[in-house]
Amino acid sequence: MIVIGKTSNIETVMNAIKMAWANDSMSDVVTHGARRALAGVVAALRVTLYAVLAVLRPFIVAALSAVTLIGLAAALFYAVLVPGSHFPTGLVLVMSVASAVMIVLFYALMELLLPQ
Repeated sequence: MIVIGKTSNIETVMNAIKMAWANDSMSDVVTHGARRALAGVVAALRVTLYAVLAVLRPFIVAALSAVTLIGLAAALFYAVLVPGSHFPTGLVLVMSVASAVMIVLFYALMELLLPQ
């Protein structure tokens, strides 16, 4: 029941919020608006980059997986079957491990950019 002459708590809180905005300086309002706009731009860029990477994901992962497997197979082939060759086995193994790590980093980037 509302008594005449008294205001409810909700109206008082709403008036306090309006008063706080009314007392802000113009630079505070512009700063607040710029922060909200920047947050919107960052969110739009995150979603756009995530969408592009999501479309390219099968190709990127397939290419990196192929480099990893072909490098491991070549290193194993030349190390076991052709022991006297001058094949750079260590370099190929490093490139294979690096491409496997890049797959993990790619998925970590995708998880980071995932819209919330």
